[in-house]
Amino acid sequence: MQNRLSQVVRIIFLLGLVSFAGLVLAGEVEKAPEKSSEKSPERSNGWFILKWMEKPSSHGPSKTATLDDLAEFKQVNAFDHAMDDAVFMSTLAQLQEGDVLAYRLGKWEARKEIFTGKLNKVAYRLYKYGHLAIVVRDPQDTSKLRIFSSESFKGPNMQEGLETLRTHSFDVYRLNKWERVDKARLNEFVQLAMKKAGHWYGYDFSGMFGLWNSNLKPTKPEDIGHDYICSTIVLTALHYSGVDLDTDERGGLLDIVTPAQVVNSKGRYVAPPDATIDVELAQANDCGKDSKKQC
Repeated sequence: MQNRLSQVVRIIFLLGLVSFAGLVLAGEVEKAPEKSSEKSPERSNGWFILKWMEKPSSHGPSKTATLDDLAEFKQVNAFDHAMDDAVFMSTLAQLQEGDVLAYRLGKWEARKEIFTGKLNKVAYRLYKYGHLAIVVRDPQDTSKLRIFSSESFKGPNMQEGLETLRTHSFDVYRLNKWERVDKARLNEFVQLAMKKAGHWYGYDFSGMFGLWNSNLKPTKPEDIGHDYICSTIVLTALHYSGVDLDTDERGGLLDIVTPAQVVNSKGRYVAPPDATIDVELAQANDCGKDSKKQC
């Protein structure tokens, strides 16, 4: 009973925070200048009051990592949707498996989107980045790359090809020692996450509001959760593949993993369990445990 009461209090608090954010953002739109420069939009760095939520843990796995095992991201590229096609094609040609894409909008772009009713864009105003994805190999054709992420009412998915990036603005982050990542485990996680979810409920709405998160540190197929947000799906995919990052967990309240927190994290490379995973068998076992799950 006490746990339920605590959850109710958290929900009320967070709904109030979201409502307050909406009112402030609406006010910002009303005060927007009549003309804005869409060709070179001013980058949004998020709300200063929420900066503490974007910081990685100061006592994470990187603190015990040797120099050889230290993992960290480096920004290797950036693209703005106002740039010409030649720049886009050059950016596309440089993308590699494992690159993490941090999506952003300019301040006035985000405000305009929110004002027109696209509430899923609120994150672009509150935080430095509003969405996160990782470049992976297409299981059906490993010579091709696709975008793996989790979106509201879609859940974990790989529906978008790299060409869809043309209409977005994003920064590209790359791990310093990508060769240390277990690519087979990454591919296994991608397939299992989509097979376990693949519906609108595959999106972690509770994690979006910072109430609680799915298992972010799975080591075997049955540990993989059914719902993730964009930042936790990338974080969890990397953990499953041998990269422990310094993302912070605050025990429930405001336990939000933001895109910037992921790419700003250092971490430690670890050897994942040596196991060959039968994706179909893992799905069958999962469906057998949950009689309500549609498979």
